[in-house]
Amino acid sequence: MYKIFSQRKFHLFLITFFTGLFLGLNFSHIARANSSAQKYLEYFHQVYQLIVSEYVEEPDNKTIFFGAIKGMISSLGDPFTRVLDEEASSQLQEMTTGKFVGIGIEIAVRDGEIVVVAPIDNSPAMKAGIEPGDVITRVNNEIIKDKNLEDVLKNIKGLPGTKVSITIRRDGFDEEITYDIERAPIKIESTEFAIIDDYKTGYLQIKTFGNDTANDVRKAIDFFKSKKIDKLIIDLRFNPGGLLNAAVDIADFFLDKGKVIVSTKGRGSNAQENFFKAVNPQVYSGKIVILVNKGSASASEILSGALRDNNRAILVGEKTFGKGSVQKTYSLDKDLSVAITVAKYYTPSGAMIHGKGIGPDKEVPFIDIPESENEDLKKLSKEKILTDFVTVKTQYNEATKVEFHKLLSSRNIKLSDRTADLILKREINKYHKSLPYDLEFDNQLLTALEILK
Repeated sequence: MYKIFSQRKFHLFLITFFTGLFLGLNFSHIARANSSAQKYLEYFHQVYQLIVSEYVEEPDNKTIFFGAIKGMISSLGDPFTRVLDEEASSQLQEMTTGKFVGIGIEIAVRDGEIVVVAPIDNSPAMKAGIEPGDVITRVNNEIIKDKNLEDVLKNIKGLPGTKVSITIRRDGFDEEITYDIERAPIKIESTEFAIIDDYKTGYLQIKTFGNDTANDVRKAIDFFKSKKIDKLIIDLRFNPGGLLNAAVDIADFFLDKGKVIVSTKGRGSNAQENFFKAVNPQVYSGKIVILVNKGSASASEILSGALRDNNRAILVGEKTFGKGSVQKTYSLDKDLSVAITVAKYYTPSGAMIHGKGIGPDKEVPFIDIPESENEDLKKLSKEKILTDFVTVKTQYNEATKVEFHKLLSSRNIKLSDRTADLILKREINKYHKSLPYDLEFDNQLLTALEILK
C-alpha cells in the first residue's frame, strides 16, 4: 500500500512539473489566461491517474507523456509546431549547414497531406523526377496518411547507398507514380551565378538560405559590379527557404538603409509587431527581376516580398508556396525541445505570406506544353523511356535529339519536336548541366530578360 501511494505521489509530481515546464506557466497563470484551462488539466490528471492505477498492463511514463505532448500539438493543426528530439534537431542543423544524407527533398504538410515543396538541385530526388507539388502517399509502400512530418522524414532518411520507395500523386496523372531512390550524401551549393552575355545581364540562382548564403550572394554582387552589370535576375525557383537572417541580410544588399524587409506579428508575448529593416547602405542599385514558382517558400518569399514591395524588383513566374510562419524552439531537456509557431511573416506592404503565397507581377508557366500531349508524357514517365535514354546519352546535341525522336516514334509516343527536345534537355541537365540557365526553353527567364531590356 505504501509503495503504491509513493508511486502516485511521484506521478502527481511528474505531471505537475511536466505541465509547468512545458507551458512555462503555473496553474494560477493558466486559470487567469483561460478559466476553462484548469478544469481540463484536472481531467488530464484524472485520466492519467486512472491509467496508472487501473490499466491492465503497467504503463510507461515516457510513452504516456510524449503521447500527451504530441496530442496537444496535433490538436493545433499546425505542422510547424512540433516536438524535436535529438534526431529532429540534428536534421534542422544539417539543413542550415547544407550537408546531410537523404534523397534531397523539402516537404511540408498542406491540407493534411505531405507535399513536396521542392527537390534540392542535383539531388537524387530531382534526378529521379520528383517535382514541386507532388503529394507523397506512400513511403516504402506504407501509407503515410495521418502520419506527422517527423515520422515521414525518419522513414525517408537512411544510410547512404540504401534505397527508399516514394509513391506520389501528381496533378494531371490518373495513376500514382512510384520512384525507387538511392540515398546519398548531399552538399548544397547555395548559389550559382553567371553573366548572360548576349543580354549583358547577371544571373544569380539562390538554391537555399543557409549560414554562408549571404556571403556567397555578396561575392556574386561584387563580381557583377566589377563587370559593370546593372541588370540582374535572381532565380528563387525551387528554393524551399532556410534561415530568416540569411534572407534579411541578402535583402539588405538591395535596399536603401531603413527600408522594411519583413515584419512578424503573433499573440501574447509575441503580439508586438517586430520589423526587420535594412541597416546598411545599398550595395547593388541595378534593375532586378526575381523568378519564383510554387517551389519558392519561406525565406524565398521573404526576399521576394521585400524587394517587390519596396519597388526594387519585378516578380516573374508562378505563385509561391505560402510558408511564412515563425517558430521559436524551447528546450525541455538536453536532447528534447519543442518548436512552437509564435508569429507569422508579413511583407512590407502588410500582406501575410503564410497559406497564401506571393503572386507574380507577370505570370508565366514554368513549362509551356500543350495539354494534348499529356497522355504521351504520362506514358513516357511510366515506362521510364526518357530516364533510361539519358543514362546512355549524356550530351544534348543535334545527334542526340534525332536519336531521341526516333526512339519516341518507335514507341508510338507522339510529341512535338519542341516538347521532345525540352524534356530531353531538362533530363540531361539534371546530370550534366553546362550552364546555370537555359535560353532555349525557359520561358520565365526569357520573359525576365525582355523586361530588363
